[in-house]
Amino acid sequence: MDDKELKKFFYSEEMDSIRQSHYDNAYKRGKFDEALEKGQAKEVFSWQDEDFSVWKDRIWHSNKDQYHIGVEGYMGFEDVAQAIECYQLFNESFKAYIEQNGGLKEKHIGWHKIYSTRAVNVSYENECYWIFLDEYKSEEISELYWYMCDVIDQLKGIV
Repeated sequence: MDDKELKKFFYSEEMDSIRQSHYDNAYKRGKFDEALEKGQAKEVFSWQDEDFSVWKDRIWHSNKDQYHIGVEGYMGFEDVAQAIECYQLFNESFKAYIEQNGGLKEKHIGWHKIYSTRAVNVSYENECYWIFLDEYKSEEISELYWYMCDVIDQLKGIV
């Protein structure tokens, strides 16, 4: 196939959806790289020397704020009850922050759930309990509070 035939095929109606998808992906990738270079992530709340941290960034494809929560996994606890107490103290402070900055919204239920669980990994090593959580993010900061409530309830289930 020579250049002329190749161009004709590339710009044909049959190739339109593939070509448009390629352009869209290239545009999105460029926006993602642009957001990454600008370093748009901003910490909005931290507690206990940043062992608990909430930050926001922009969703590159929709230009909306997205909130993330990070909990340090390498905090050794004597027992799970001590971890629960620490998580509850964080969540109380976080709730106060939310209420001072727009107010806590009701928990978004969505579907009528019968059972739901969060990814919580609890390990016991060197006479300490270590708790690791999967990443959680939401466009609504209140959802991070409700996420931590769920995590705390899960931890209470293993005491």
